[in-house]
Amino acid sequence: MRLLHRHPEGFNPTTPWVQESESVRQDSRLFRQIVAQRRSPHTGRNHAFYRLQGPDWVNVVAFNRVGELIVVEQFRHGIDEATLEIPGGGCDPGEAPLQAAQRELREETGYVSERWITLGSCTPNPATQNNRCYSFLALDCDPEGALDLDPAEELQVWACTWPEWQARMRRGEIHHALVLTAFQLLSLWEGWPDLLRRLEA
Repeated sequence: MRLLHRHPEGFNPTTPWVQESESVRQDSRLFRQIVAQRRSPHTGRNHAFYRLQGPDWVNVVAFNRVGELIVVEQFRHGIDEATLEIPGGGCDPGEAPLQAAQRELREETGYVSERWITLGSCTPNPATQNNRCYSFLALDCDPEGALDLDPAEELQVWACTWPEWQARMRRGEIHHALVLTAFQLLSLWEGWPDLLRRLEA
């Protein structure tokens, strides 16, 4: 890369800001809202930053044995709309991301898999959030039983061919940022070209 600009002079992005104080504004089931007073190591000025502390998340790109993508549709209260997504959710305390992914796939779709591949992770919003979202690929998924949902969860499960899902992404019908990130990570996986040929056959 080629540096184009730096402000202020001497700025080093890896130098941490000095923590002056921190307080909890709100503590909910999903997030703790923190107000952190921090001092710039470059200018010496103090600023308030609002941070959300929460659990790590997982996403699962799951294909059944005939090459259909297993997806879920549910109403999302943030945007007051239904969305098509891949299975996913939060890690329970002490739960490893892969364990959470296996659990979420089973709970939300009734499917299980013995072929799991780690695709990578992202930081959903590093400006305000401290958590990561891990994406996994589950192949040759088989139905195992009924759904096991939380009390507030309501959803329907769909089997979707890859060409249809790709067309929906292109039309903007798939708009959950973390879902789109999972498919970007899938496209970077070394085994994707071979899997893609099978899905398009």
